[in-house]
Amino acid sequence: MWYSININACIIFIDLYLVWEFEMKSEVFNTELNYIKDEQIRESARYLLEELPDYFYVMPASTSGKYHPHFSLGEGGLVRHTKAAVRIAVELFRDNIFNTFEYGDRTQDLIIMALLLHDGFKQGKTESGSTKIEHPLLAAEFVFSNITKLPMKQMDTLQVRRLIASHMGPWDKDKSGNKILPIPRRDDEIFVHLCDYMASRNFLNINFVDNEIVDSVDRGQARTLKK
Repeated sequence: MWYSININACIIFIDLYLVWEFEMKSEVFNTELNYIKDEQIRESARYLLEELPDYFYVMPASTSGKYHPHFSLGEGGLVRHTKAAVRIAVELFRDNIFNTFEYGDRTQDLIIMALLLHDGFKQGKTESGSTKIEHPLLAAEFVFSNITKLPMKQMDTLQVRRLIASHMGPWDKDKSGNKILPIPRRDDEIFVHLCDYMASRNFLNINFVDNEIVDSVDRGQARTLKK
């Protein structure tokens, strides 16, 4: 009887731990989620972040280490790449020149949501150890498959789907040379691709402390990664 009670207690503890861990996944993006002004869009983004594969939160942005800057390598590198892409978007929104493209609050919110989710299935639906060229389509269809579960407007969900699907820009072909991804053509699609592209440039150096971007930091505090 004593053993039975303790076993049951352990099972309950494990279940509670797993629920706690699941619920906390999206908190790493609290800063980025708070850039989204519309509550329905923000909570939709939060819901979808919780539903992403667990590997998204621990894998590097580049499995080979060749195609992304130093800060996005190592454990959690894809999270830092995502944060960098969102921050680039936010900084560009602050430049009045982009008012030309009529990026109102709603469009800005949807762009941020798309950037948060764009690499959510980078290795496929399950961890595979390598980047899947079709990952934009997987992430886009993931968003669409949840369209009835989200509090945001369905037309906005479709826009996020479109922005994610074309984020790879000119890299639209598989290894056999077959065109499998859409090319960004609309202003908002090009903008999302630009932010992702800039966040992946090897020369880029962004300071992170505890997975948060900091504008100014002592060298001893900045996150360093082993080469």
